[in-house]
Parts: sequence; structure tokens; C-alpha cells
Amino acid sequence: MTVDVGSRSHLQPGLNIAPKVKVALLALVYCLASAPVSASEDLLLLELVNGQDIEVERFRGNGAVTMLWLPSERGFGAAHQLHARALAALGHEVWLADLHPSYFVEPGNNSIARFPLDDIVALIEAAVASSAQKVVLVSSSRGAQSLLIAAREWQLRNPGSGAIAGVILAHAHLYEARPAVGENAQYLPIVRATNLPVFLLAAQYSTQSSRLVELAEALGSGGSQVYTQTLVGVQGGFFTRQSADNSALDEAAKQAYAVTLSRAAALLQGIEPPSAAVATTQNTRRFGDSTRSNPVLAALATPLAAPPLGLTDINGRPSALDEHAGYVVLVNFWTSWCRPCVTEIPSLRRLDAMLANTDFRIVTVNVGEDRERVKRFLQQVSVELPVLMDYDAAMSKRWMIYVYPSSFLVDRQGNISYAYLGALEWDSTENLKIIRSLLSKR
Repeated sequence: MTVDVGSRSHLQPGLNIAPKVKVALLALVYCLASAPVSASEDLLLLELVNGQDIEVERFRGNGAVTMLWLPSERGFGAAHQLHARALAALGHEVWLADLHPSYFVEPGNNSIARFPLDDIVALIEAAVASSAQKVVLVSSSRGAQSLLIAAREWQLRNPGSGAIAGVILAHAHLYEARPAVGENAQYLPIVRATNLPVFLLAAQYSTQSSRLVELAEALGSGGSQVYTQTLVGVQGGFFTRQSADNSALDEAAKQAYAVTLSRAAALLQGIEPPSAAVATTQNTRRFGDSTRSNPVLAALATPLAAPPLGLTDINGRPSALDEHAGYVVLVNFWTSWCRPCVTEIPSLRRLDAMLANTDFRIVTVNVGEDRERVKRFLQQVSVELPVLMDYDAAMSKRWMIYVYPSSFLVDRQGNISYAYLGALEWDSTENLKIIRSLLSKR
């Protein structure tokens, strides 16, 4: 089942058999590697049987609950320490496990898959062994992948234990890969093989917010009770950005982030944890493929009929794709909070100018933002292209948008012939050649 718990929120309520592996934890050594910032902070050194050492910053509370925080693909920064201290002040013990420096791994999309899962399982075991209370696991973005996979492995090695209260995931990225044009995204096998209680958190202005319920339903199919919370008016990345770069709402959400996590942890603690892991024949240890495609429009093997596109523009005037019948039309879905979207706008304008005297048109679709917000953006960034408003993201779902920006080149017959998921240099030689080839066909 699914339940809303915040600014705008949902509760959603899997089985996998794998060989048991002996936990690789040899010892948990408490050592002060450097002078603590305060009496409530210290550094733990976890020594594993494989010789690997993992350093963990520990922020002591009064024992309300232990929160093991694993990094996203970007690693940790000063903001995470800020939130950990605030959580400790609320009574929680927080472990920040900054794995990137421990394994000499550079932050990046593919970094999460380079951390040995057995070591993360051992880290969970250490947190459980040292806590008198249940443990809550926390991560964000692609870190959600390693967290869920390791949590399930821990369940398999500790049947009957209810020591893990649940999981908190912010802006979780749990797709297998970028979906093909016209297809729904596929979630990693671990999503439907997770039955621990899960709390999903997303800012309204983020890629994940429009798919939050979809992800909750996928997790719920494995038996999880899933709570979701959408922070209205807040932009993704708020909890790590510098305060000067946050809006007033972003900064308020950042200052309240520890309280948000604390409430989520309390909610998860009140749920009876599962007694066993989900049984499945699928490979639940798989990570998502974050390989980037070449920066050029990709041809569809079989052109797809373009879905209807009937919306109002920024000034409230109705507009539809079929108004451009017989033209070659570039349909571009974007948001003002998406940096790659903003980055490609100048090249879209140049492309439009280059092909001004041809049967070529560009139609842009803003997704999920209100008119006043977009108008303020247009006062700062010159778009000079038609802007249609998909206020509730219903049209973007119809076009199966998972990535911003997403662009579709529609031929004269109304079929999507080329597409690209991500930002492009639109006036590049390669992209111009493709568009002109479509213009040359009648």
C-alpha cells in the first residue's frame, strides 16, 4: 500500500534465494584518527577480513536510532556533516561512510558499482552490532542501488533478524538504463526483490518527482511498505547546495532536512520488519547502466507515430502538434531547474535561426512548473522559441519522458524518426545533416 506523508506525499506496501556468505567483518576498531570536532563526534575504522579498511565518521546522539548513511555517486561533502550533526542533536547516532576515498574511487555515475558489496554488507553488520536500537539505512540517487542490494544480502545472511528498521532514499535512481524512445523504463531487479520498509523523498523540481508513485508501486510489488514525500516548490539537490545558491524554499527544506529524515526514521521504526528476504531467480546484484550515448540524434529502427501534443503556451493560447502538419518538427521537453536543459538553449536558438526559411519548426514543452516560475526564468534566459506548458506532467508521461531534456524529431508524416535523451549541441554538423536530410524528403 502507499501513503502520503508530507508536503505532497504516498505508502505502498518480493523473495530471492542466494547462497549465504559469511560476513566479512573481522573486527570493529574504535579509534580517533584525528581530533574530534566535538565530544559527540569521532572516527571509526572498520577492519575487514580482506584487508580493506573503511573509515566512518560517527556522530553520537542519545541512542534514539542508528542511521547508516551511504554515499551517492557524488560522494559526501560538508553538507552531509551538517545534516549528520543536526540528526545527532535530535538524538540519532549517524554513521557517514564515505566510501570513495576508502577505495580510491573518483566520484561519478559509475562509481557506486565499484564498491565491493560484501564490504557494504559488513558495514551494515557493524552498525547493527554496535547499536542497541534498530538501524535505518540512508542514501540518495544511484547510492540507492548499492544500499538496496547490500540490504537484501544482509537479510539473506541474517534470516529472522529485524535489526534493520527500513531504508530512506532521496531522489532514488533505480533504473536499469536509459529507456529506449517510446518505451517505459525498466527498474533494476532489486526493486521488486526488496521487502524492507522504504521511505522515498523527492523535491518537486527533480527528475524523480513525477515518477515517485511509479517507483513506490514497483517496490510495493516485492512486499515493501513504501512511504513517499514530495517537497513542494523545492528543487533537487537542495540539501547539498550552498545556501547562497538555494531559493528561500530550497534553503528552508535544507535547514529542515534533519527533521525530515528523523520523522521518516520514526515512521519506519513503527513498522514490523520482514522476517526473511524476498525469494527470486533474478540477479539482484546488478547495477544500472549509466553509459552515455553519443552526442548526436539517434535514428529509431522503426519510426513511431508521434503522440498527440495539445497544450497551452506560456500566454495561455492553445497549441497542438498537428498545426505543423507537413513540417519537420523538433519537440523538446525541458525544465528550468535542469542545467543541461538550460545549457542547450543557445544552440536550439541558433538551429532555429539557421533553418528559419525552411519547413522546420521547434516546439519546446516545459514540464511540471507553474506559469509564474517559468516566466521569471524566461526573463533571465532568452529562449525565443514557442514554450508549451505541461503543468501536471501528464503529457510528458504520454511521451514516456524519464530524462530531461528529451527531444524528438518528427518527420513530415508525423512520425518520430530520430530522438535524443539528454542535452545536445543542436547546430553541430552531424545534427544539422540529419535534420536537413528529413527536410529534403517529401
